[in-house]
Amino acid sequence: MEKHLKTGFLLLVVLSLPLGFFVEHEHAIFFWHQIPSVEALFGGFGALLLILVIKLLASFASKKEDFYD
Repeated sequence: MEKHLKTGFLLLVVLSLPLGFFVEHEHAIFFWHQIPSVEALFGGFGALLLILVIKLLASFASKKEDFYD
């Protein structure tokens, strides 16, 4: 079941990038809103950056197993 969920999620992620080229951006306020699929790419890179920062902080903030002994 978990493999099917991962496969479905990755399929949706891969399909969202080319589908961004078919969406019309009429009322774009900033210039980057007119670039196709920029929101999907920005969100993906932002999520990866957050994961890396959390892993880095966790390595500094984690305590050893015998900390309370």
